[in-house]
Amino acid sequence: MVFLLVFLSLMLTFSVCTVLSCYLWPYRRQLLHRMILSIQVTYAVWAFSVITVLVIDDMAIKIFMTHLRQLILPPLCATWALVGTAIFLPNLWEKIRRWQWILYVLPSVVIVANLISMMGFPFAKDWIFFNFRLVDGFEGLPIFDRSPLQKANLMYSFFWILVLYVIYFWVMATKKGPRRWHAFYMFLASVIPVGAEILGQTVFKLQPQFTQLTVAGIWPSMLALNYAAVRGDLLEITTLAQRSVFDHLPSPVIVLNTHGEFWDCNQAAKKVLELSATDFGQRAAQIPVIREIMDSDESFEFASRTFRIVEHTVHMKKGPETAKIYVLMDVTDLEESNRTLRELNTQILQMTRFSRKVQTVLSHDLTGSLSGVQMLLTGVISQMKQSEDQTPVESLQRVHEANKSSMSLLRDVLAWSHEDESQRSIDFKGRVNAAIEQLSPQLLQKNIQLHKELPEHDIHLLGSGKVLEAVVRNILSNAIRFSPREGVVRVTGRMFERHIELSVQDYGLGMSQELIDQLFSSKVTSMATGGGFGIGLHFTKDFITQMGGVLVIESAEGQGTLVRVQLPLFG
Repeated sequence: MVFLLVFLSLMLTFSVCTVLSCYLWPYRRQLLHRMILSIQVTYAVWAFSVITVLVIDDMAIKIFMTHLRQLILPPLCATWALVGTAIFLPNLWEKIRRWQWILYVLPSVVIVANLISMMGFPFAKDWIFFNFRLVDGFEGLPIFDRSPLQKANLMYSFFWILVLYVIYFWVMATKKGPRRWHAFYMFLASVIPVGAEILGQTVFKLQPQFTQLTVAGIWPSMLALNYAAVRGDLLEITTLAQRSVFDHLPSPVIVLNTHGEFWDCNQAAKKVLELSATDFGQRAAQIPVIREIMDSDESFEFASRTFRIVEHTVHMKKGPETAKIYVLMDVTDLEESNRTLRELNTQILQMTRFSRKVQTVLSHDLTGSLSGVQMLLTGVISQMKQSEDQTPVESLQRVHEANKSSMSLLRDVLAWSHEDESQRSIDFKGRVNAAIEQLSPQLLQKNIQLHKELPEHDIHLLGSGKVLEAVVRNILSNAIRFSPREGVVRVTGRMFERHIELSVQDYGLGMSQELIDQLFSSKVTSMATGGGFGIGLHFTKDFITQMGGVLVIESAEGQGTLVRVQLPLFG
């Protein structure tokens, strides 16, 4: 009857531990669950070895199975204590996890000694257990004598069982919520195997048939441990369909468990972020790419790609524990599109500013030209009232020429409205002559002599022809305006190695150095002498700068003004 009870209990323990091991296998990436898995596998192998000993009569197999148990049993109790610490005291676990290997030094010595003994070395015969013999009346169950090393390991294991119970009682006495109940369930389940061990060691005086009830009654502890681990920590993907969808998501997805460890990721994350199987179960903060993701606010760059980070917090069903899911959205193409849009926007703004400058300059030039026509017309009317000679005819001819020049300027406005800021080769001499021709009414009106000296050969610049005309026209218009009647204006062109210099010299009112310094300020509203506005010259400098040139003004009050424009040659 006792044999049947032990046998059925061992089969139940083996079945439960095997099923739970298969269930926990996909979650082996995390250190905590690897330890739980090792406990379950240990009890499954232990139960199987005891069952084999009970049903097989070969003494050699019985001895081999006994040695086999000693290859997996020595670390068992220390692992139990570490698992209890990780589940119920996570803060303490974070401090000691890197030193956990110390707990396995003595069990490792026992395992090595057992291996040497299994190899048949005579000097190692008594290192683990010896004097194998069968137990009378219990179907061939072997009994043996333990060595001092084996007894030391038993005392070591007993110590860690006490530590585990201290953890249980501490949690039940001080904690609230799910962890307290999990500790209570695990304590109740552990009473069965521990009670069987105590009875076997004391009341039944180490009778083998009763000590085997220790492993036979371990299955409730396995169920309680698995329940506490799943409800308290595991982030499950329960079905194959969900797993398949998760793996084939186009965006990289990273999962961190409640202990801040790298728990899982999909195929895209493995490929893009170059994560490997060795990274699973490690602290997320210790993996550089994941640490960078955690530290980034909204986006980060990796392997020449830009990712937008979407963080999700997963609250467990019970307790305050939370897990993290990071979804990475590849926005490289979007960022490139945004960059292109910003560049286009900048170009549009530049074109808008350019258009405004053109309108200002042309308004300035048209105002001067039409003012000249108005003055000529006023003179004609006055002369026609005072005299009947042919003088009005000559004046009307001047009006005709002025009107013709104004119409030409208006045609330029229409042409310029269709011209952008694109850079091309332009004829320097042709554009300068066109600007001078447009100002002929002003020259005639004040009877000013224009002396022009330009290089004989063709000169080509890089820029816009209409812009160059506006520059020359504005500078020359100011020279005419501030020159005395019947004065002289000189226009000179000088060639240099990489640029040409256009000089416009007048002998009019001139300007002080203080006014020259303030002339190009956007706050200038009028010139101090002559009553003219300086806004045209302000934009003229902008046009010259856009063409890669330099504007220099030299002047003194009462001595005239020299304006020099240096422009780069084409090619």
